[in-house]
Amino acid sequence: MQSVDPSFDSWTSLFLIVCAFGFFLSFVLLTGNESRKRNLPIILLVLGFSFILLEYVFYWTGHSAAHPYLYFFSHSWYLAFGPLLYSYIGKFYDNKFAVKWYHFSPAVVSFILNAIYFVKSDGFIAMTDFQDDTLYYFFWNLRSPWLTVLSFLVYLFFNKDLIRFNNAEVATEYSDMRKKWTNTLLWLFSIFAFAYLSFYVLVRFPFFNPAWDYAISFSMTLGIYAIGYFVYKEPAIFNGALFSGLFLKETNGNGIHFSEKTKDEFYGTLLQHIEAKKPYLDNNLRLVQLADDVGFSSHVLSRIINEQSQKNFNQFINEFRLREAERLLREDSDTSIKSIYYDVGFNNKATFYKAFKSKYNCTPSEFKKQEQDV
Repeated sequence: MQSVDPSFDSWTSLFLIVCAFGFFLSFVLLTGNESRKRNLPIILLVLGFSFILLEYVFYWTGHSAAHPYLYFFSHSWYLAFGPLLYSYIGKFYDNKFAVKWYHFSPAVVSFILNAIYFVKSDGFIAMTDFQDDTLYYFFWNLRSPWLTVLSFLVYLFFNKDLIRFNNAEVATEYSDMRKKWTNTLLWLFSIFAFAYLSFYVLVRFPFFNPAWDYAISFSMTLGIYAIGYFVYKEPAIFNGALFSGLFLKETNGNGIHFSEKTKDEFYGTLLQHIEAKKPYLDNNLRLVQLADDVGFSSHVLSRIINEQSQKNFNQFINEFRLREAERLLREDSDTSIKSIYYDVGFNNKATFYKAFKSKYNCTPSEFKKQEQDV
């Protein structure tokens, strides 16, 4: 029988491009302006699924059969996805939240056993030689799709319970938005989990063909990559600049006419709060949080900032952060320029340097030197 040469068609080529997008999204999340530490679980989630999808592409095109070493630990990655999402949502509510080691133990053991048998069997080719091994029993059962489905269901429950546990006793706009946000991530993960389950159900029927496989894989991709995109855009979403109709409460704030006196009073109240409480020092400050603290709706606060300062929320808050940086550079000679960006509320050194140079026409180092020379 003549073997078929591995090849790509239109669909597999498209999925290869989608894989590349996943790796790119992981890189963007890793190098983004927001906290990499908090986003690390989602970075690994998107990266792991991109490797899984790449493995699928090589399977569809026949490259896996021709080159058995094209394996990217798909079975092990799946067992890590639930704990990774659990870790992210936990840290989203509490920066000190840490997932216990045993949550990742099935995935870690699976990675180790798959690596061992992958090498010993020359790419899982000669697996019959190892079926009597004690470890083989654990290796084989950790590859069960039903164990993966169970893991997805368990962590959907854990995450839902975590969200319920962290609900604020007194509802605020920020707590409501945070609940909508985390439930949206769970909904997207549910799409992914359902698509995964549907493959192992539908594959048993005679009508199943590659088109079904592609459609299911696309649904899984949509769920995971959408999670990555939403996490990347989280600051803009919580600042009311993106998907405000989805996450923010509907108000008619934009339709209300405020007199100039009223706008001045609101703006004065805002400035008094900022000067007294210095909320801008919070690296994760969001529009909805500040709105709750001041007592305005996020729509009204955004409008007041835009009209009175002629800036958007980020520009407005960063102005206070830059003033604080200037004060520290002038008054504290021991201030470390390497860490000052974080101390004044910025999450990214490059963003701080760019904003500082735009305002003062010099870098923080040059500014400090000029002050010392005076």
